[in-house]
Amino acid sequence: MEDCLQGSEGSSGLGDRPFASKAHEPCSKPGLLYDARMREHENEGNPSHPESPDRISRIWSLLRERGLVERCCLVEAREATKEEILKIHSEEHYVTMETTREKSTEELREMARDYNSVYLHKLIFPCALLAAGSVIEMTEKVLQGKLPSGVTVVRPPGHHAVTEKCMGFCIFNSVAIAAKVAIDNHNISRILIVDWDVHHGNATQEQFYDDKRVLYFSLHRYDNAMFYPKSTAAGPTHMGGVSAKGYNVNMAWSGKMMGDPEYLAAFHHLLLPIASEFNPELVLVSCGLDAAKDDPLGRYHVSPVGYAHMTHLLRGLAGGKMVVAHEGGYNLKSISESMAAIVSVLLGDPLPCLPDKMVPNDDAVDCIRAVVSAQIPYWKSLRIFGSVGAKEMQYFDNSPDFEEPESHDQTQESRDRSGDVGGASGGNEDIGDSLLSNLREMAIGETMMFAVTPKSDCEHLTTLSPKPLPPDIASHRCEECNEEREPWVCLQCHHVYCGRYVNGHMLGHSGGSAHPLAISLADISVWCFLCDSYIHHPSLTPAKSSVHLSKFGEHPSSGQQH
Repeated sequence: MEDCLQGSEGSSGLGDRPFASKAHEPCSKPGLLYDARMREHENEGNPSHPESPDRISRIWSLLRERGLVERCCLVEAREATKEEILKIHSEEHYVTMETTREKSTEELREMARDYNSVYLHKLIFPCALLAAGSVIEMTEKVLQGKLPSGVTVVRPPGHHAVTEKCMGFCIFNSVAIAAKVAIDNHNISRILIVDWDVHHGNATQEQFYDDKRVLYFSLHRYDNAMFYPKSTAAGPTHMGGVSAKGYNVNMAWSGKMMGDPEYLAAFHHLLLPIASEFNPELVLVSCGLDAAKDDPLGRYHVSPVGYAHMTHLLRGLAGGKMVVAHEGGYNLKSISESMAAIVSVLLGDPLPCLPDKMVPNDDAVDCIRAVVSAQIPYWKSLRIFGSVGAKEMQYFDNSPDFEEPESHDQTQESRDRSGDVGGASGGNEDIGDSLLSNLREMAIGETMMFAVTPKSDCEHLTTLSPKPLPPDIASHRCEECNEEREPWVCLQCHHVYCGRYVNGHMLGHSGGSAHPLAISLADISVWCFLCDSYIHHPSLTPAKSSVHLSKFGEHPSSGQQH
């Protein structure tokens, strides 16, 4: 590829040396970052420790084997500066970690006893700086328009590292630092952090709990505060500080083991409605892969196909500006397969098929109901599941007289452990009935999924224009407001307008012109305004292929540049 510089092979054949990208030239492919120096941190006293150097090298090996590396724009790793680390962490923590360079193995073992689930190594400090700096570097390239999206294969992970100390295999919170750099240096005011690591990102929650510029959405195993980090703060009623209520969303799973049906149900019924209403300018993913099938710590059942679909759904937000940062995940085969699926989706390859008729288990429905009930006063998009009272409407209208519902008088700890979230006038039971009915209705039929299922036919396909879309269609903006976020192309007249969650100009165009079909330039889906549904039909393939070629410079799954 002319717009990517390929890295040199190291002795291992895994590309041990840093890679470089042409920083002055935009690249149409997603960025990809790996540096074997992050393998140098290891547990010398326990070589079988799950947070091992092989976690990143095995991922990289599979990406190369499948030809995904050569299709991406390769980005050079760098260390985070002290100034960048201190945007999130205390100077005392920074200096303490810096001293690990000079300590003996025995001194490091003694030092590690002061922390929760951490091992230390004399090279852990530079490795952690590389991990944080790499996520920052990729984030800045995406925000500068040099890359559409990016993936960083880094370690150690970060989302447990609180402001003043390390915790849970984590030294510095790379994603949180990158978010703060984006806010401070790039004038970004709306960042969505999606954390699908099986463990709750306690540090990320804490570091942005009172900051409504960051919407933190965590999907994690909770088990009524009995799963690591074993805190009721990971429960559904911890929704943000006084000035940021609703900007912390804990999709806390308890009960049965969860997999693709449950995670995708949460995406469609919680994450996507809230995120679309929030309308982020950037999406950061704390990409722990320990909810994957066969992970020895998480013991959940999310498949590579599930991760592919979750990634695809997020691409429709923030104009596709997304950075995926590797966090946890301890089954080497599972994490490699899952990361390969994620990179493939960002390259625009066709989505792998999900199994027929996926229905979330009853425990998952109860967990989703609990979160909806907690969040419904703060997000209009959730009101489909139940009504809200006058006090909640005052919150929607930004009234200074808003007071929280009386049910919030119950102690936080007792509500979190019991799962009683209350707070919506319709009541938990009414919301649960509405949600369960919605899930069951969407699961009817042997080949239908529980969530957003496109229609396989549409009577309005006869309105499709026979003319091809312009070759540069992916660069077009809304013709009304010049907005670049979430553009849609009318498939009858080929005019381009923004989506309903931006300024709604495509919705207005369809209503005024009676042109029913439009294709998203963000995720290449087709919507029929008259059917009020997504449409998937062979007659739409030419339009989808044209958008894909315009966005990525290659036909779907071809891997060849044009």
